[in-house]
Amino acid sequence: MKIPTKFITDLSLEEITQLIENHQAHPNFRVRNRSHAVLLSHQGYSIDQIGQICRVDRDTVSLWLNQWNESKFVGLADEARSGRPKTLTAQEEEQAVEIALLNPRFPARQINEIKAATGKQISEFSLKALLKKKIISGSESS
Repeated sequence: MKIPTKFITDLSLEEITQLIENHQAHPNFRVRNRSHAVLLSHQGYSIDQIGQICRVDRDTVSLWLNQWNESKFVGLADEARSGRPKTLTAQEEEQAVEIALLNPRFPARQINEIKAATGKQISEFSLKALLKKKIISGSESS
């Protein structure tokens, strides 16, 4: 076990309040976990203890604390990641949602109709994720 050498000591009341709010209510679990780690470090917990509490390696905790020291709240967020490009354009996504809502109980039919309309094949998993995203974002704007 290595000796803990990093602690977050200089948090303002506003930072503590925001970290607590992030830990309790941020929609991203990783930001909640990192916020908790910074708070625990500020309370004097060692890197090893924080790692056990957050269920991550001590090197990960050390990285989080470094990111906090360098970038504060920006350092808590996930970095941009490259990924596979979207299969459907925004217009095709809207079209796919409309098609899917016409046949809500027949995913195979939905996928076939989407392929016929767009010329692109998507999986049931992708369709489910698309519908979830559109329905959640649609309900938030209401």
